[in-house]
Amino acid sequence: MTTDFTSDDEMSSTEDFETALGRVILAALESGIDPRGTWEYRTDGTNSDMEVMVVELAD
Repeated sequence: MTTDFTSDDEMSSTEDFETALGRVILAALESGIDPRGTWEYRTDGTNSDMEVMVVELAD
């Protein structure tokens, strides 16, 4: 997978985060990957571990 964003890129606002998250979700959908569900992100003790829940919104 290639991406324009790396962990070295500056993320200085909530809008930057939302844009990056949107790119990841869109890429998953376009690749046939269902992003819905609960996902764990482990940082190997360097930072806080996270749990992210992706829920499809009703129209």
